[in-house]
Amino acid sequence: MPGAAPDAELTVHVRLAARLGAGRRAVALPRGATVADLVDVLAGDLGLGAEGLAAAVVAVQGDVVGRDRPLRDGETLAVVLPVAGG
Repeated sequence: MPGAAPDAELTVHVRLAARLGAGRRAVALPRGATVADLVDVLAGDLGLGAEGLAAAVVAVQGDVVGRDRPLRDGETLAVVLPVAGG
C-alpha cells in the first residue's frame, strides 16, 4: 500500500476447523506476510509446534491457496486439517 510504514500491520480473519478448536480469530501480521507466516503464527498460538499445521489446508473464498500467497488486509481465511478415514 503506497505510503504505508514498513512496519505497518495487516489484520486477517481466520476461521478454524473443529479439530483446531473451532472458532474465529483476528491475526495481526506485518505487511508483506504470506500464508506461511500466518500458519506459523497460528501453530504457535494453538500450541502445536513448528510442524503442527504442516498438513493444514488454507482457503480464501473457497479456493485453496499456496503458502507463498501474500495476505491482504481484512481478508478471511479458513484453516482446515485433512481428514483421513475409510
